[in-house]
Amino acid sequence: MDTAAAGSLGSLTNYSSRTASNEMCTFLVMNISSLQLIPVNIIAYRSQYGSANPAAVIAPAIVATFISTVVEVIYCKVMGRKCD
Repeated sequence: MDTAAAGSLGSLTNYSSRTASNEMCTFLVMNISSLQLIPVNIIAYRSQYGSANPAAVIAPAIVATFISTVVEVIYCKVMGRKCD
């Protein structure tokens, strides 16, 4: 699905097939930042090792991934303006 979306982004731009557009780069970095709403693995590990409240990491995980996604969008916008 991600490859099809990136391919359709490529067809909307006038870039050559070997050059990624700013939109493609933003899409890639958004996928890499991976906004994770419920960190299931961390909850499972905390439960396995006897944590009193294994789900206590949900709010900090949401805040951290939200901040990383916002920083990523700002970075892509700033770098996109430099290249134009």
